[in-house]
Amino acid sequence: MFEALTRFIDSHEKFVVTTHVNPDCDALGSALGMAYLIEARGKQARIINTDPTPSRFSFVDPDSRIEVYSETVFPAEDEAVVVVDVGDLRRIGKLGEFLLNHPRPFACVDHHKSNTGFAQVNILQPEACATGLILARLAKEWGIPFNQTLANALYIAMYTDTGGFRFPNTDAETLRVASELVEAGAEASYLATEFHENMPIGRVRLFGEVLENFRTEADGKIIYVTISLDQLEKHGCDRSDVEGFVEYIRGIEGVELAILFRQADQENT
Repeated sequence: MFEALTRFIDSHEKFVVTTHVNPDCDALGSALGMAYLIEARGKQARIINTDPTPSRFSFVDPDSRIEVYSETVFPAEDEAVVVVDVGDLRRIGKLGEFLLNHPRPFACVDHHKSNTGFAQVNILQPEACATGLILARLAKEWGIPFNQTLANALYIAMYTDTGGFRFPNTDAETLRVASELVEAGAEASYLATEFHENMPIGRVRLFGEVLENFRTEADGKIIYVTISLDQLEKHGCDRSDVEGFVEYIRGIEGVELAILFRQADQENT
């Protein structure tokens, strides 16, 4: 299941791990988890993302390991690249453009069905609830025990991509692995509290505005909301602040489909 990735990791000494633009908690937790696993095999690993970690997700990276791509921060010639939670190279943003112009050996670990198989080595497991679950499987394959650092990273990845273990992608394996992570030290209560609470007042006001302006179709079975860049700026929010909104409106009685349309900025259209 992981033979090709194992050969890839064993064939290089230095790595850069990266994920998609506007990273969510599965992306961030998976990047941290992948870097940990690489280092556990005696290799060196850095994490470089195109976008900075959203402030409300800073709890995922308590040691501030994640760097931001720039003219001086990029994969060196002797560093291979591992991309996590990304289905298409374009989703990496400016770092993806760098890799097109300055090729590096690279692999991808992902759970999206839409993955284009863009990497030289592709570990694609669309039945997994989150990329974090794939990395938990990888840790077991490599005989690397969970500790609190790894457990926290993988737990928050799985927790958020299953909507707090509410979505249909939550299966028995998901719950078993989550239990193992908690036993290993994952701070389930702390992570859930940081994700759902401690919200900036601007995010609360933005959500209130969203609730005032939702629209319904098909006798209330379909609900949709729109969020503009002007609204984000007005409330001092960024793209990460809209995460979770669609789950709330999907919980309205009678709703079968909830859609959120967010205006894209010029760099991420």
